[in-house]
Amino acid sequence: MESGPIIDTLQDLCKRCYSCVRRCPAKAIRVQNGQAEVIEQRCIGCGRCVHACSQGAKRVASQLTHVEQLCRRGQTVLMLAPSFPAAFETWSAHQVIAAARQAGFAGVYDVAFGADLVARHHRQRYEREPGRPIITSACPAACAFIQKYAVELVPFLAPVLSPMAAMGKALKTIVQPGCYTVFVGPCSAKIREIRDLDVAPWVDAVLTFPELAALFERRSIDPRVLPEQDFDPPFAGLGGIFPIPGGLARAAELPSDLLENHVFQLSGIDEFVDGIERMRERATCGVLLEQETRLFDVLFCKGCVAGPLMPSRGSLLVRKEKVVAFMRSYTGRPPSLDSATMRSLLEMDISRSFDPDNQRRQEPTEEQIREILAQTGKYNPQDELNCRACGYRSCREKAVAVYHGVAEVDMCLPFLVEKLVATIGQLNRSHEELTEAHAQVVRVEKLASMGQLAAGIAHEVNNPLGSILLYSHLLRESLEGSIPPNIEQVRNDIDMILQEATRCRGIVGGLLDFARQSKVSRAPVLLSDLIDDTIRVSRTFASSQDLRLENRSPAGLPLANVDRDQLLQVLTNMVRNACEVMPDGGTIWLRADWISERNEFRIIVHDDGPGIPEQHMNKLFTPFFTTKGVGKGTGLGLAISYGIVKMHRGSITAKKNLDGPGATFEITLPAVHSQANGNGNGLLGADTAGQAP
Repeated sequence: MESGPIIDTLQDLCKRCYSCVRRCPAKAIRVQNGQAEVIEQRCIGCGRCVHACSQGAKRVASQLTHVEQLCRRGQTVLMLAPSFPAAFETWSAHQVIAAARQAGFAGVYDVAFGADLVARHHRQRYEREPGRPIITSACPAACAFIQKYAVELVPFLAPVLSPMAAMGKALKTIVQPGCYTVFVGPCSAKIREIRDLDVAPWVDAVLTFPELAALFERRSIDPRVLPEQDFDPPFAGLGGIFPIPGGLARAAELPSDLLENHVFQLSGIDEFVDGIERMRERATCGVLLEQETRLFDVLFCKGCVAGPLMPSRGSLLVRKEKVVAFMRSYTGRPPSLDSATMRSLLEMDISRSFDPDNQRRQEPTEEQIREILAQTGKYNPQDELNCRACGYRSCREKAVAVYHGVAEVDMCLPFLVEKLVATIGQLNRSHEELTEAHAQVVRVEKLASMGQLAAGIAHEVNNPLGSILLYSHLLRESLEGSIPPNIEQVRNDIDMILQEATRCRGIVGGLLDFARQSKVSRAPVLLSDLIDDTIRVSRTFASSQDLRLENRSPAGLPLANVDRDQLLQVLTNMVRNACEVMPDGGTIWLRADWISERNEFRIIVHDDGPGIPEQHMNKLFTPFFTTKGVGKGTGLGLAISYGIVKMHRGSITAKKNLDGPGATFEITLPAVHSQANGNGNGLLGADTAGQAP
């Protein structure tokens, strides 16, 4: 007898869809590292996971090679499940029988005869034990589910072989002793069934309907061209309707009055699981024996015609019609075997026993469930979406599966989406920061190159300018003692020379300042005092204007470790620029803040002037860019300010005011530990509290 899993997983094809988890009634799927694998001891072999997997990642263990080996031994017979007339859309039932014989089977038999034997046993038991409920045991998936997950109902399972096993025993012991038996049907649970010690002696192998078609293809057999043939005897009776819900009760000729509850049918996964759970609760409470229902006709699927491995995907109604039509085609046939053989078959012992195999798990405590739910952001019942994307019916059911080690926390799709959105947000912010950092690096490199160039230009131009200024002054003084006829014109020309040379010297001075941005002399500075100094200096060029200069800094700021003179130059330059674009007056306010959560200082220079045109924003800190008239600006003020701030490892930005006209410049300066305070492990103290913030 072959061992190993009934259903295994092809890891490369498993795509984290959790369809198998969703469809498995036994919760026999374990997810590890995103891969769903079948837990063999919990699996009932129903095959629903195989049917649910669109990627073909679940595969039923094949015994086709073993069957071919049996055929080579000879005396191997085929047993066709009663649902076979509905399995193949292009072949008739009798053509399938003919093809099976041509494939090398020594006989082809109808398992519906085994169903007749099972129905007869149920009828006898129903009459013999009128006070005891009976659960039919023809469906191996249903029996396995009860043995594993409703052990309280195991004593009520009818102790009788399935139609497959009963037919196998009839063939091996009476009809064709010494033969090998191969069953073909739509159910993977049959593979598990033949491993049962009560069944193993009677069935040697199991094939599914698709595997039978594959066998025909291997042997180059086309059933469509074969003449029709009939089964080998014994022929079946009403057992042919076993694949249809209620078929067993009909074949056993049990009462089926709708006004009575003697026989109750459970078919289909949802109806079956729910019904078995209700029966289990009644058995636990001891009231199952008190109810009116005598026989529970249970089928895991909506009949075997709806088995998971039925190759035909036609409607359920069409499949039922084919099964019934085939059964009617042989109704009324004469006895197939002699009376002695038939009597031996009818009297054959087909009893068996069922043992519990309890796989129910201990439930976690409420506290443990809440702890697991909290890992996916579910802290109260309103957070539990119960979307079923993980394959479980509710968030709590999935949490229980995580507790038992058969599910992973990251199976929660909404939680993963939230994490993904947060990660994308972080990546976007990182990208923006990298983009800004790259732009700053490019800008700094450009400024460094221009600084070198500026130093060279300043050096080369400064000496000639000095000579021009010197000789211009000498020339002007020499004219004081003589009065040429055009003295005023000469004076004007000389003044123009002096004025332009002085402006050139200012440009050269700016270039030198720009080129010398390489050293920061840090010292403890109270930024609010620095702003007061800025306002005091700025009043010299703002006094004639209707301008208000305000310091809006809060009290209690920490001391900043900065270069006071350089920052004063930066702030004065910004205030000067604001004053020049506000000839009609207005308000300019400055503010310094300590941003403790970011460990940095912030200085704001705000005006309510005309603002900065959008097209100028990217050029503000570029050397020699100016919007002032000819002779009124060098275009180096903001470039120098940018360099000073960068030497402080800070940043400077400009933006339009959202709440009105004007512009706002914002400077951020990271806190730098004082090297003079002796400890080197904190900011400089605050001016009021004397402590670091």
